[in-house]
Amino acid sequence: MELRPMRSWIHHSRGKVLRQAGAGRQALPDLHEDMITRHGFEGRDAHLYRRNEPTNWKRVEANADNLDFDGLLLEPTDLTRADGGPLRLFHNPDVSIWVSRRSADMTYSARNADGDELYFVHEGTGTFYTEFGPIPYEPGDYVLVPKGTTYRIRPAGPVNYFLIVESVEELGFADVGPLGRRAPFDPALLYVPTPELDELGDGRNEDGEWPVRIKSLGEYTSAFYDFDPIDVEGWKGDLFPFKLNIRDYRPIMSDRIHIMPSGSAIFATPSFMVGALLPRPLESAPDAEPFPPYHRNVDYDELSFFHRGTALSLEIAPASISVIPRGLHHGLPHAVMENIRKKKINRTDMEIVFVDTVRPLLPTPEVQAARRWEHYSQVRQETQGDGQ
Repeated sequence: MELRPMRSWIHHSRGKVLRQAGAGRQALPDLHEDMITRHGFEGRDAHLYRRNEPTNWKRVEANADNLDFDGLLLEPTDLTRADGGPLRLFHNPDVSIWVSRRSADMTYSARNADGDELYFVHEGTGTFYTEFGPIPYEPGDYVLVPKGTTYRIRPAGPVNYFLIVESVEELGFADVGPLGRRAPFDPALLYVPTPELDELGDGRNEDGEWPVRIKSLGEYTSAFYDFDPIDVEGWKGDLFPFKLNIRDYRPIMSDRIHIMPSGSAIFATPSFMVGALLPRPLESAPDAEPFPPYHRNVDYDELSFFHRGTALSLEIAPASISVIPRGLHHGLPHAVMENIRKKKINRTDMEIVFVDTVRPLLPTPEVQAARRWEHYSQVRQETQGDGQ
């Protein structure tokens, strides 16, 4: 399924509005800008200028709030067992989100026949041993393992944390349009493996066999060998695993207008996108707004994974996961934006991985058990207090 944004250059203005959307709010200091957007930020939109903050609700029912989860409470079986696996958190027919906290070498090799797997490394170092060769990993890496590739993970230590995005469709890079071939990253920076046999690793089970755990149609089965199935000594072609670190991704920026989050997409299919909000200087023009106004994304669910840094000096626990359902208002509180202006904060240091999906994300019982019910109301109270 693919949604194609409907583009229109016919815009109307009625009543009190800013001359330039997303800039010059001092012209309407008593009103709050609020966006309704289609297809993320790529389709038609409307900017409403309202008296009250649309996120300052008195109360909401359980499923109408921003969903916030403590990722450190999630315990996949690979946290305590070498033969364990990742834990599924969210899913829809196009994409599944998993967490792995592997603490020891895999005693099997894995092969996903259902889709591509994109690993984001939050914590830990080690090596992905693939049929194409080893890929060393470190925090900030995206490691893309194409559908059907046999691999196993050998961590260098017991503390590891991976966010995994499993895509039914082939996962490619987001379209950056006319920016050229070297922005926002140079493709030559991709780490592409060279064949090398895993002389030190051991993917055998307790019976001395070399199992390959195959995922197909959502189920797992295994094939067993009396030799290491990762035994390739050469390869060629245009299908291969690789890695890209977020430090090599250079965000698209503007001094005069805020670039919306979809401008930070790195990977995409017709049904979802994966990107990263990274450290950057804030817009410097006097009338520029450094973050989006309040908005309702009516076509996408928005998942965010907090990697590190702060949210404008607000402490957020690493590995925090939030999901904002489609149609729900979100945006920085007015008091936070006022603090940015008063304190003349000129840079943000947050590192957040986001996944925006066309179809709703369904949570599993395991991730629901890690939900923090009061987090957003507490943050709202704290930020309102800071603004006084």
